[in-house]
Amino acid sequence: MSEIRFGVGTARTAQGPSVVVVVEDRALRLSEIVARHGSPGAVASNKVSDVLADWARWHEWLRGLDLKSDEGWTTLDSVQFHAPVPEPWNVFQTYHNFTRPSRVTGKHDPSKEERVLPDIFFGSRSALAGYGDTVMREHGGTQFDFEVEITAVIGARAHRVPAAKWRDHVAGFVIANDYTMHHSWWRPIRRKSPINDNIRMKNFPGYTPVSRAIIPCDLVGDPHDLAVKCAVDGKLRQDTRTNKMLWHIGELVEYLSHIMPLEPGDMIMAGSPEELPLPEGEKKGLLPGQTVIAEIENIGTLKNIIGEQAERQPNEGTYE
Repeated sequence: MSEIRFGVGTARTAQGPSVVVVVEDRALRLSEIVARHGSPGAVASNKVSDVLADWARWHEWLRGLDLKSDEGWTTLDSVQFHAPVPEPWNVFQTYHNFTRPSRVTGKHDPSKEERVLPDIFFGSRSALAGYGDTVMREHGGTQFDFEVEITAVIGARAHRVPAAKWRDHVAGFVIANDYTMHHSWWRPIRRKSPINDNIRMKNFPGYTPVSRAIIPCDLVGDPHDLAVKCAVDGKLRQDTRTNKMLWHIGELVEYLSHIMPLEPGDMIMAGSPEELPLPEGEKKGLLPGQTVIAEIENIGTLKNIIGEQAERQPNEGTYE
């Protein structure tokens, strides 16, 4: 069987979203590949989630094709991408899942043993964006941060799956950048009402851009020991590995799938490892006009531009 490195994503076209296969720096519609080679017995859908639902068959078929010899491929730079699964059932965001110093106190976060269970919350699919999209920094924010996260994408439906069986249900991996907005005017509200503000910090439109394609598990290797990098305007801000992950992918699948069924296309963002220390006097946070490029070994890159949203938020300024 050929060792073709490929991924599956969703392109924006004049006719609407279209499933594409990505090989190195090129893309071709899945429907065109099927027209040339037949199909593995499943219908070639315009939804990646449908392909993922029968992932074992599609994966085996695509791995066996000589994709590089096909004509009609388009360079990636000429293709606009949605998130690979534009409308997943669920987006799970895992908080504090790496051994690293706290951004606030400088001390290490509590250990896995102290915390007992992973800290996971829902993200909104309306926050998803694609490679190259502009991410709008919200008005009134004092600090806007990147968080590069290796992200598992569910293939076959998973319900009550033991950790050791996670590869039977994870189709592959993408890069997600979990942008986070901090508001100074929100802090006094938190002192008055101890509520969780993750929904406000992380779920504005575009705050979860995703890399172009889902890379199959067997082509990614061990997700718990991959290089992670992030550069802002060409300056390296993160250079680390995923080897300090607390709850591994299998444990996250087991935990979540015993609460609810995980559907094809669901995303499990596994958290972001430690960043490089900032030079003395340099403040943390992203500014409008900056370019952020994230990279995870064997998965690819994710590029986004930071813009600015001028509309004020409700209650902004009320408690300042």
